[in-house]
Amino acid sequence: MKRKDFLLGALPAIVGLGSLSFLPKLPDRIDEDLLAEVELLREMDNDSFGWIWSILKGITKEELDWKINTEANSIRWIIGHLIWFEEWACDAIEETGLYLIKEQPSTSFQANSLEAMKKRFTKAREKYDGLVKQLTAEQIKRPSQYLYNDHDKKKADVDLRTILTIHCTHFYGHLYQIRMIRGTYSRVNQTNKAAFDKW
Repeated sequence: MKRKDFLLGALPAIVGLGSLSFLPKLPDRIDEDLLAEVELLREMDNDSFGWIWSILKGITKEELDWKINTEANSIRWIIGHLIWFEEWACDAIEETGLYLIKEQPSTSFQANSLEAMKKRFTKAREKYDGLVKQLTAEQIKRPSQYLYNDHDKKKADVDLRTILTIHCTHFYGHLYQIRMIRGTYSRVNQTNKAAFDKW
């Protein structure tokens, strides 16, 4: 399955993540196509994980904690959030841990050093990759529940495939956000944007 074909079918499930109670249903696939789709998601996840460290190249502690405005998230918070979601997604596959907690005390696991965060993220990424690689078509179609929705006070009923799809596009969305924050920081503080983003 080509990435373009996958994204055309999957992106409608990602629009409006703030309204989790009415996530659109993904188009049905035969088992062979379903497994190919999940393998493509896995490859895209691995691409994202490699990319995030390249766009964080040379980041300082000041920049890591800088905010576009007081209500915005910092890059440190975003990385911590991606770590949290990586661990949550592992637990969603195994139906344990964070997946079972109705009201999360935190959705961002942050540390003082970027290196410590990278170490935790790498551990979770390797676990998630291994779990996804072993999934069967039946497991992928298994009924699951997406994150607790504060508005409706309930989780959204989906299947595991939807969670895997959201996991992938969620990662890409935050990568763009990090690039946007770093680009803005660079313009405000006159740093060399090309050092981490040639575009």
